[in-house]
Amino acid sequence: MLSCLEKNEQLFVQIHLYKSTSFQHVLHLHICIILFEQLDTPANIVLNPATEYVRKFTEEVPREKVLVIEDVMDSSNKDNLGDLKVSKDDIIENVAEKILTQENIVGVVDKNNNVVGSIKPSKIIDTVFGGRKNGS
Repeated sequence: MLSCLEKNEQLFVQIHLYKSTSFQHVLHLHICIILFEQLDTPANIVLNPATEYVRKFTEEVPREKVLVIEDVMDSSNKDNLGDLKVSKDDIIENVAEKILTQENIVGVVDKNNNVVGSIKPSKIIDTVFGGRKNGS
């Protein structure tokens, strides 16, 4: 199996000599460059890109489809929670509507139903529609 660097070298030869490539090859090239630019978790790459190149590549990523609640929850606040609880492993898209209908802070639970954090409805809005950082 070829490494990213070896695949990229082959791709550059193909692009320059044959002036042809596929979207899949270009996407692979970008992903390899991102790995060299920022070796991190997928969530952290999307929420906290280390370089301008990574930021531009990830700016159109549909955050609600790729991030889970644990990626954006507040693990320090476990008090004054409303009745609704969501799993830390839920994809944001699957629980956003429930969270957005709440007036209170929503509890985040692990697989054993232990509260491990919380999430405010405003955090969902900020993550999906505005904010590019993992802050409150």
